[in-house]
Amino acid sequence: MKLRQKAAIAIAAISLASVAGVGQANAASIGGGGASFLANMMDICAAQYNRNTQSNTASDIVTYASVGSSSGKSGFTKGTYLFGGSESAYSAGTAPAGLVYVPLVGGAIAIGYRLDGISPAGATVRLPSEVVAKIFAGQITKWNDPAIAAANKATTVAKKLKSTKDGVTVSVAKKASNVQFAVSMTSAAAKKYKNAKVTITAATLGGESKSLYSAKSATKLSKIATYAKNTVYTVKAGKTLVGTLTTETVKDGETITFPDTAIRVVHRSDGSGTTNNFINYLNKSHPAIWTKVTSDTYATGFPGAALPTDGSFQSAKGNEGLASYVRDNNGSITYAELSYLEERGVKAAAVSNPAGKYVLPSPTSSAVWLDAASVDAAGLVAQNFAATAVDAYPINAVSYGLSTTAKSADNASVKAFFTYFLDVCAPKNAAGAGYTPLTGAILAKADAQVAKINVG
Repeated sequence: MKLRQKAAIAIAAISLASVAGVGQANAASIGGGGASFLANMMDICAAQYNRNTQSNTASDIVTYASVGSSSGKSGFTKGTYLFGGSESAYSAGTAPAGLVYVPLVGGAIAIGYRLDGISPAGATVRLPSEVVAKIFAGQITKWNDPAIAAANKATTVAKKLKSTKDGVTVSVAKKASNVQFAVSMTSAAAKKYKNAKVTITAATLGGESKSLYSAKSATKLSKIATYAKNTVYTVKAGKTLVGTLTTETVKDGETITFPDTAIRVVHRSDGSGTTNNFINYLNKSHPAIWTKVTSDTYATGFPGAALPTDGSFQSAKGNEGLASYVRDNNGSITYAELSYLEERGVKAAAVSNPAGKYVLPSPTSSAVWLDAASVDAAGLVAQNFAATAVDAYPINAVSYGLSTTAKSADNASVKAFFTYFLDVCAPKNAAGAGYTPLTGAILAKADAQVAKINVG
């Protein structure tokens, strides 16, 4: 059963219980709607909030309709929804009075694909950022294009057991079936990084980056983890890359033989914040290819005069529609929030970042990217498309909750739910659901934005 189906059943059960008299007399029905990108996470948090009597003291029932960011914005403005969800801002002059943007959660926009007949079967495809731009612009039309084939050749990473940067030294050694890490800092480094964390992530065969260790910095740290062949370890102190280590010469990626299969691009048919963020990435990263400013509508941001009509471009509604189309159609490729691909068994490509490294989408690699982002006075997050962290996945979005400063009982309920979402639900559940919980300056600003709701 899919995430949204499970959550819908849970919400329905709670709603029925309230109608039967379990809920308090002053309970309200708080209906929101908007971005499909956000919907899987929204369902988790709404279901948990609806049964959390400590945070939800009024026993409100929160529901959410996955209708796309554009419809979410217009529906919130019209009063169809008591709160909205979107990954894109209102265009100038269209926002409702007293609008409050609340960053709620981040996540990777994964490049999902289905390609039968590749060898070795099931290999993860690597796509240079420029190739992604050209595929979605209709400039690369076959899976065996030389630019794709050239990026999918196995390479090796030389053995490296020790590295030092800014007074931080890290070493790794293989001990039987484990690997052992040791981190030491000079007194100057310990002072410099006293408020930072030391993190270690691991990627096997150039695959998904997974967190192995995260701890407050100290003059001496150690970690033991299970050994895995062909694994590269990335060690950081705060945002500083201390080193990329391996216990042996390792294989990185695979040499793939591609079939002569036509590429079928699948884009959103509805107004979409996922589309807006994807086109913004393409425009900011490859402006010579994607020449237009971003838009919620794929056809509007498309760099050609019009979308091709030969069948090479198809459309579907919502992140769920994109992921389902690719699952069912060989040769297709799309852009979608990661959890929708994972729950349908659709593979995601590793995409090159500005540091020239191929990285798979994950909550960990998305968090590294968003760590370089900034947030403005209105609560809108600006990504740094030149960020050079080696372990960052470069295509991401931040989902916003939409509310207003207007004082009302409904807004008080929305404020309570957004607070729960940010400070309780997302930290606990986001990463496991394929999303990226907000941290640092963005989370602090998000909490400050929530405080503006319902102030009158």
